[in-house]
Amino acid sequence: MVSSKSTDSRGMRLDAYLARAGLASRRESRMLIRRGAVWVDGEICRDAARRIHGEEVVVGDEPVESPAEVRDFILNKPVGVSCSNDQREAPLVFDLLASSLRNRSLLIAGRLDRATSGLLVLTTDGDLVHRLTHPARKLPKRYRIEYDGELAENSVECCREGLLLVGEDRPTRPADLELDAKGCATLVLREGRTHQVRRMIRLLGGEVLALHRDRVGALDLPQDLAPGELRPLDREERALLLSDNSL
Repeated sequence: MVSSKSTDSRGMRLDAYLARAGLASRRESRMLIRRGAVWVDGEICRDAARRIHGEEVVVGDEPVESPAEVRDFILNKPVGVSCSNDQREAPLVFDLLASSLRNRSLLIAGRLDRATSGLLVLTTDGDLVHRLTHPARKLPKRYRIEYDGELAENSVECCREGLLLVGEDRPTRPADLELDAKGCATLVLREGRTHQVRRMIRLLGGEVLALHRDRVGALDLPQDLAPGELRPLDREERALLLSDNSL
């Protein structure tokens, strides 16, 4: 049986409810709803605007826990810690969290590899993850680089025009490279391919020794946030995450 549309103005829209629960982005949630994969109080619901106010929501065979108030956090990820959920890759980012946060279905928005440190966003909001990571948004992310070797003289221009990385069939998006001092550089990317910074520097003639992300959107990593420390984001900082006005 398919439920009819709800006129109840209370509660949260069904698509937002699923996104806030960390199940999927808002767009992906609407697709699940249209496919008839979402049940509300024992009935298939195809209405993304249906208001949820205490009803039981099930996706597939799994009940969806009622999403708590959206929580966003900023973490200064240390080197040597994995963004994976697989305990075989421990130590994990989630091992750095207090026990009260480990049960909150936190998602990582824009992962860093084990050897990279810096700004990491954790959230209970699947829609925010989508907005921060979807390629179409071209959200800037800034990296500080220490490298060995000599970069090509035209490295800045090459990054601005796009590089064809080994194993790729399309060039990188235009990126902003600054050569700060011998063996040091800053790179701003608007996409996130696997090990992209390391591969770009290698193609330009260098080898990354240390890599640190210190800005996402217009939000800088707070200087007083020590490696391994996490704190909540306030509303203003959340807005800065999605902004491109400072780069």
